[in-house]
Amino acid sequence: MYPSVNIDPSLLKGPVFYKLMGRHIISLKQQETNGYPRPHPIHKTRAVINSVEIDQLRSKPAIQLKSDERICDRCSTIFKVDSRGLAINHNHSADDECSYHWGRSFRNPGTNMTSPFSCCGSDRKEKGCATSKHHVFNIENLKTVDGFVHTMDKPPLPGGDYGVYAMDCEMCYTTEGGELTRITIVSSDLKIVYDTLVKPDNPVVDYNTRFSGISERDLKHVMTKLKDVQAFLLNLLSSKTILIGHGLGSDLRALRLIHDTVIDTSIVFPHSRGPPYKRGLKKLILDHFQKHIQKDGGHNSVEDAIACMELMLWKIKPFLCK
Repeated sequence: MYPSVNIDPSLLKGPVFYKLMGRHIISLKQQETNGYPRPHPIHKTRAVINSVEIDQLRSKPAIQLKSDERICDRCSTIFKVDSRGLAINHNHSADDECSYHWGRSFRNPGTNMTSPFSCCGSDRKEKGCATSKHHVFNIENLKTVDGFVHTMDKPPLPGGDYGVYAMDCEMCYTTEGGELTRITIVSSDLKIVYDTLVKPDNPVVDYNTRFSGISERDLKHVMTKLKDVQAFLLNLLSSKTILIGHGLGSDLRALRLIHDTVIDTSIVFPHSRGPPYKRGLKKLILDHFQKHIQKDGGHNSVEDAIACMELMLWKIKPFLCK
């Protein structure tokens, strides 16, 4: 942990601090475009997920899937699932394995050219540099998802301060898509407010340990479930509490949480090429603070949540310390 932004702690709360942060709240249109869960027009516990961002990243148009079809989150293959949500292996052979690049590649909408994958430098035509026995999918495949809760209106603290927190989550892949395995929330003074491992509700297909840092052993004796996390969040947050994160839409999808008052550091600190390109949190921290995070490619939700808060403190410091 590291305080890279030297600000008097007494300034990191109150209505002035809240209003300065509030300048960077992203619009509902930006949320929709970037895959944030939005309220279903009829069903209160459902959310609509716009996958425009995901389709751009994969260089594929939106695809209408059948009820038993999914798009692999890693290799973009369309595959079928059985009644348990498991990928159907037709031939029980290597042909059904998932071959993928674990790094990122982007398509430039202007030129239709794609960048090399960050993991190995290969282009999209080359075979993946990693393999898995299972295809996996995320919940944005489903377009509408159930089990969502909404933050509610609550009175502010004196002066109009509703609170500011940074959040990061880790996820695994289950038979129902991406599910939460860890959540960390930090306050504006970089103190941990909440940090817990979470037991997925459905059978795990892949723990995604390369990125999450979480293994089967870590969750073996964990009793906390998603509903427990949702109850904590609804108690902590109001609908006007500012939540900060990097690519926060994926965290809110995993939390099954609809919350409109958000700051996304991947949008506040845009890539020089513009959308759909985005600067990674690791690169942002290196550029602004000459600090190294996410070493060896792994993530730590405490480290990442603190990094997001520090970026926004850096952003508002010139106005906060006048």
